[in-house]
Parts: sequence; structure tokens; C-alpha cells
Amino acid sequence: MANPRRSLLFTPATRPDRFAKAAASGTDIVCVDLEDAVAPQEKDGARAEAIAWLTGAAPGERFERAVRINALTTRAGLLDLAALADARPASGLVFLPKVETPGEVRVADAILSEAGATCTLGALIESGDGLDAVHDIAAASRRLRVLLFGAVDFSADLGLDLSPGPLAYARGRLVHAARRAGCSLLDVPSLDFRDNDAVAAEAEAARAMGFTGKAAIHPANVAAINAVFTPSVAEVAEAARVLAAFDAMGTGVAVLDGKLIEAPVVRTMRARLEAARAAGMEVPA
Repeated sequence: MANPRRSLLFTPATRPDRFAKAAASGTDIVCVDLEDAVAPQEKDGARAEAIAWLTGAAPGERFERAVRINALTTRAGLLDLAALADARPASGLVFLPKVETPGEVRVADAILSEAGATCTLGALIESGDGLDAVHDIAAASRRLRVLLFGAVDFSADLGLDLSPGPLAYARGRLVHAARRAGCSLLDVPSLDFRDNDAVAAEAEAARAMGFTGKAAIHPANVAAINAVFTPSVAEVAEAARVLAAFDAMGTGVAVLDGKLIEAPVVRTMRARLEAARAAGMEVPA
């Protein structure tokens, strides 16, 4: 069974001493960052550490390894992609930042495919152009499995306030694109990372909108994020009860506690149980 993607923790590629700490945080994805967290003069030196991290997975790891490279519209990003092709990663996630066209995803896919790499791709949507093309971006490659909302860059690009109201349209469009393409969808890290209640509240809001997880910039936020995106014991029990009632009827429709159970409800309950299984919870057969 695939690992869940409830949480992603960024850590700078220039700080390999933090990689193990990030891995021990309980996060589902540890993403070593070659982009925002690395100064221009340090990018070439940090590249080897990041790729060694991505290709160094050990059997039985309970987290997914990832690297955020630089944008493919930059020299650093092209060098990152060439180095990844040389390393031919067999697993893990490669995040492409500031994606604005499906062509960027196709180029990365083509280069990695030519090299024989079988890693997965993720795309960060961080601009108005990226949001405009997000449906095409999400469907550009079967290798693309994750979208991440870069709300800070996005709000700056459009001159919006970084608050839920002005960003609701963008989040809704991302949910639509991710669902159509079958991708996981992660929300932006909370800038208020020293307040876990605020982090949890942001995660709850993202979950309510249809996001499947949230990124973080501090290990202390991981537990709060995982808790929000993991079904509760009560939710698991409810899902099992609904599905049992539906299966017992055998007619394609059922009534439980005076409420109608139809196919859309069944899909939601099955997805809830699958999320619980991925998180390691005990789920009724």
C-alpha cells in the first residue's frame, strides 16, 4: 500500500544535518529544497546533497523522499534536471516549482524517461498563469501525481491578500484539477508556524475545501497536520457502518438512520477508509 501524503516537510538542501531530523518528524514526505531555501551562489554546491537524499531510500521507510528543484525556466533548474537524469532515481518525488505550462511537465517527464528514471513528479502552482493552465498541467503526464499550492507567490503575483477569502477561487480550481487528474493536493505551509492551533485551523480549512494534505516548514507542525488529514476512529466506524448497510441492501441504494445512501456517499466512505488504511489505522474488512 502506498504511503499517505497528508504532510510534507521542507528542509534546506544546504543543511544535510537536518535531513534525519526531518525524517524522524512523522511527516509523510520529506522534501529537500533546492529552490527558495538555497541562495543562488549555493545552488550548485547543494545539488549533490539533494540528489543523494532522493536516491538514498532504504527498504521499509515510512516516509517518501522528495526534492524541490529550481524552475525549469532557470539555468539552475535545467542543471538540476540534468543531474537527476544522470542519477536516474527509481523512486521518490521531484517537485517542479512555478509551473505555468504543461510543457514544463512534459519536458521533465521526457528527460527522466529517456534516462530510465521512475520517480514521480509534483508541480507547484504559484502564479495566475499557472492557475489558468492547471487543468492541462495536472493532466500533462501520468508521472505527475501531486499538486502543491504556492499561495505566497500566488498572492504576490495577483496582488491579493494572503487570507482564505481572496484565495478561495484559486483553491477551488486546484481541487477541481487535482480531482480530475487523480492527483494528491497539498496546501501551502503556514507562515504562523509557531502556533500549532493556527496550523491546525488552516489544515482544517484546506481539508474542508478538498485538499488531501498540507506542507510545513517546521517539524513541530507535522503532528497537527497529520491529525487533521487522518480520519478519526469515529469517522472510520461511521464509514464502515454506512458501507455495511449499503452492501446489505444490494439494490444500489439504502437508508440508514433516516438518511439516503447512494453511490456518491459510498464513494466518499470508501475513500475515507482507504485514507485510514494508508495512515496505518485498523479498518474493518
